[in-house]
Amino acid sequence: MSTANTALAGLYRAHASELRRFAKSRVGRQEAEDVVQDAYLHLLQRGAAATLDHPRPYLFRIAANLTVDFVRRTNIRLRHAGESLEFFCNAEAPPSPDAAAGGVIELQGVEAALAELPRLCREAFLLNRIEQLSHAEIARRLGVSVRTIDRYMVKALGHLRQKFARGYVA
Repeated sequence: MSTANTALAGLYRAHASELRRFAKSRVGRQEAEDVVQDAYLHLLQRGAAATLDHPRPYLFRIAANLTVDFVRRTNIRLRHAGESLEFFCNAEAPPSPDAAAGGVIELQGVEAALAELPRLCREAFLLNRIEQLSHAEIARRLGVSVRTIDRYMVKALGHLRQKFARGYVA
């Protein structure tokens, strides 16, 4: 094993679990492992593992930057998903009888699509869209993290977009 690989392996053994806990506190359990792997990959690509005087703070700075990038990407996805499904919440004028009938069918399709989601994911979506609660308020009510609510919203909006892009009808 080369000196660089030996140094990287030693750094991994010394700091990976602590780095994983740090990342988990910022992005959640599922993404924490990816952040840790990406941090070590960054070190490997730079060839800096063997030459660092203070590797721990360097690794934590990389991980912090990666978590910020992850949160930004998630927020962008949430914003775009929310914009594309805004029609579920915006009604400007009373519908005609024909449009109302079509709306009932569409609403049944939405209900059926939402029924396919896991219970907490569906609840989070409805609390946000119907009761207009913030992600923090929903997280407190459901007893989960705000990050989990972000994931639920991405999942629900993606699911609805997928169903309605194919002309889904119950």
